[in-house]
Amino acid sequence: MWILTEAPRGSNFYEAESTCGNKALISDTCDTVIFARSQGADGYRVVAQRGRETFFIGPAPVRGQTADINAQMLSIAKQLQAAVLIY
Repeated sequence: MWILTEAPRGSNFYEAESTCGNKALISDTCDTVIFARSQGADGYRVVAQRGRETFFIGPAPVRGQTADINAQMLSIAKQLQAAVLIY
């Protein structure tokens, strides 16, 4: 099962200056977390992390163009039929 939630302050997936709400998709059956990672001035990119391996999901950010990371995370959550636990 996948769960969409917000990363807690102090976790590896929390970014203090996040503009996308620190949303994270967590699986209870495999050790995988999907979250948005800052790419500096270029914006954010959605990545999946399993152990020490990191996989990029979706298009790379393009300088000068903004992408709606929240919409991307919600789309992925819908595809994975995730339970939503955002408060």
